Amino acid sequence: MINHINEIFSDNSPLKEIIPHYEFRREQREMSRAVYEILKNSGVLLVEAGTGVGKTLSYLVAAALWIKETGNKVLVTTYTKVLQDQILKKDFPILKKLFTRLFPHENEITCAVIYGQENYVCRRRTVKVSQYGLFDNTAEEVELNRFKQWLETGGSGIIIDYPFRLGSLAKKVVRDSDICKYQNCEYYEDCYYFRARANWSTVPLLVTNHSLFFANVASDYAILPSFSAVVFDEAHRVEESAAKYFGMEISNQNITHLLDSIKNLQKSSKALVYLNASPQTKNTINSLLDQAQLASDELFSQLLSLIPPDETKLRLTTPPKINNELDVILNKLSNSLLELAMQIPKEKEDLALELKSHLNKLETYRKSINEFLSLKNRNAVYWIETAPHKKALTISLHSALIDISRIFTEGVVAKIPRLILTSATLTVNKNFHFVASRLGLSKPETLYLSSPFDYRQQALLVVPMDLPLPTEEDKFYPQIAETINKIIKMSQGRALVLFTSYEAINRTYELVDKNNFTILVQGQEPPNTLVNKFQEDINSVLFATHTFWQGVDFPGETLSCLIIVRLPFDVPDDPRLEGIRERLSEQNIEPFSNFQLPNAVLKFRQGFGRLIRSKNDRGVICVLDKRIVTKEYGKQFILSLPPGIPLAFTINVIKNFFAQKT
Repeated sequence: MINHINEIFSDNSPLKEIIPHYEFRREQREMSRAVYEILKNSGVLLVEAGTGVGKTLSYLVAAALWIKETGNKVLVTTYTKVLQDQILKKDFPILKKLFTRLFPHENEITCAVIYGQENYVCRRRTVKVSQYGLFDNTAEEVELNRFKQWLETGGSGIIIDYPFRLGSLAKKVVRDSDICKYQNCEYYEDCYYFRARANWSTVPLLVTNHSLFFANVASDYAILPSFSAVVFDEAHRVEESAAKYFGMEISNQNITHLLDSIKNLQKSSKALVYLNASPQTKNTINSLLDQAQLASDELFSQLLSLIPPDETKLRLTTPPKINNELDVILNKLSNSLLELAMQIPKEKEDLALELKSHLNKLETYRKSINEFLSLKNRNAVYWIETAPHKKALTISLHSALIDISRIFTEGVVAKIPRLILTSATLTVNKNFHFVASRLGLSKPETLYLSSPFDYRQQALLVVPMDLPLPTEEDKFYPQIAETINKIIKMSQGRALVLFTSYEAINRTYELVDKNNFTILVQGQEPPNTLVNKFQEDINSVLFATHTFWQGVDFPGETLSCLIIVRLPFDVPDDPRLEGIRERLSEQNIEPFSNFQLPNAVLKFRQGFGRLIRSKNDRGVICVLDKRIVTKEYGKQFILSLPPGIPLAFTINVIKNFFAQKT
């Protein structure tokens, strides 16, 4: 099979007939060979493949050849849906055409994406929502009719493919394993979910996401089909995904919505026909629902009072002294609902199943609140957070794991013989130690592949030295706004400006000149809308944070200038960061150089990777945080960038750079 890899990735590659302007890249072949060897011999491989290597097609070719040789299954897991779509709609079709040419007399290789159950429509529930009138409002009833028409006219049955917004109706029409009737369901043969599962069992190449992968780990591998190897793409997000999945999040809005759903079930004229319960039982339930809402309001009000004025977040390090009357009331409510469910006639068991779903959610919320108030898990951090929500305030309770290494080594490495973790950013100064240690990997095989792009000719790094430090906020924001005005004038828009918080975006946006170019702002419109507008209006400027540091691709002129406002260190009061710092200090490990700095370097490199996406791209990256050159630790950021990038200390050179002919 190595010979096939050498043939596929070569100057005379059959890919030339499939990919316009295909160019042989030595790095792509080297990665594919390394992935194949791990699949063949077992082990753990970390691969950093710089922008332009073509890592996705590289590992897909290796996986497909190994599948052809052994008949085993390979699971690919990504962090973003964007990459899932790229694999299914761009890379896999290329792979399929390639294998048809190489092996014309053999069966075609197949690929399928696996979504979580909440993405699949349940035909039975969709029918019963209408039959029993299980609507929270008239808008849901109107939307259901449009939704059913979509299904009847060939809709995929996958929620994310629905072209309109389902809102609160979505939870009422998707699959719920707690109330699924499996083979006893009258719609089983045409079930979207089980038809998908049947397909997964026959498909050798499967694609899913990190969150669902860890749900599978938590269920002792009961959710996904069995597989023999896993490729983690966007592997720099694995720790974050695991820490979040094995944590919790519950809000006052969650509880209110659930109580309202139960209350609306009680009020539904259609449902009442089948609620064969005594008036006393119904009155008891309605009374408990009102009590539960009051107790929830009181509980979250007490928690809110713990947060200092003008703050939106508070980490808890000792159990709060809270009077939790909600626990007893939810327990009583669950018992009453169970009694009600048992009184529903057998022929109307679908209504009983909906009640069972509410029961399970009530119990989950009750246990989560108890865990939060007790700070039960010593390997977790707990915090309260607030955010505006329409006319109300969302008060949410969170937890996240501090260290996921044990879960990863015992739950993943020990159970899956072949693991490949790849990303464009897995190293700090070309060293894999940081990521490997965070995942508990003692002696993984590693492969570092630099980008094939000529950054000396294609890029320019500018660090203006006349700006104040980001810590001098009163001076910093007015001056960076003025500097951004000058930069985007020289670049004629075509700029992505990356911030580390929404607050920084808003403060800068208030001060920047909005007359010369369209300035798009994350938070004002959905991300997909912003991406489309930025691509369509070449001279626009996009102010963004968080997700736009990674996973977005703007090849060509659209993105010719990347502005990084400040180095992407996590905010000091981030609860999980505080927990990690404390844990490292307990182990006599210095937190800044061993976690905060390398973590920031990886994020910085992800942001940098947005700029040059092809051999024809040219662009300027402006870092408005001079600590990258004035602080000793700044060298780590510089050294982690591709070598040879020209460095300038004044924005005056930008105009000349864009004036040069390519």
